[in-house]
Amino acid sequence: MTSVVECPRNPGVETALRCSRCDTPICPKCLIQSPVGARCRDCARLTKSPVYTLSAAHILRAGGAALVGGVVMGLIWAAVLLPFTVGFFSIFVGAGLGWVFTRMMELSTGRKRGPLVMAFAMGGIAIAWGILALADFRAAQYGVLAAGIGMYLAYQNLR
Repeated sequence: MTSVVECPRNPGVETALRCSRCDTPICPKCLIQSPVGARCRDCARLTKSPVYTLSAAHILRAGGAALVGGVVMGLIWAAVLLPFTVGFFSIFVGAGLGWVFTRMMELSTGRKRGPLVMAFAMGGIAIAWGILALADFRAAQYGVLAAGIGMYLAYQNLR
């Protein structure tokens, strides 16, 4: 028969649940469901996936790739792809931007994922659009669609 005790992490909350490893009382608020049963936070050993863990070197490389890639892609967009920015072809320009920035972030971070990597990719696309806006503001108004598509695809690939 199990006894009802007070949860040590949440005073005032009564519970009959116990950690399946150390037998510490746990309430529904503080339990962690694991494949082998309910565990306390100490026994569950919550760790962040290495795919989402960025070191300072990864952050610097991703920032550099976003800055350099944004400038280079902006210049290419303004010089070569400007006629394709208007109309139906802007979808393909956006898909190309999303693909390029996804690959640049993968190369610079060692295939890391997560919100910070997505932010760098989207920032690079925004830089590229900014350079297009400096070259031809009228075309940049249509380029917002391409930039949005690129950001969406980078988001989907790097989350």
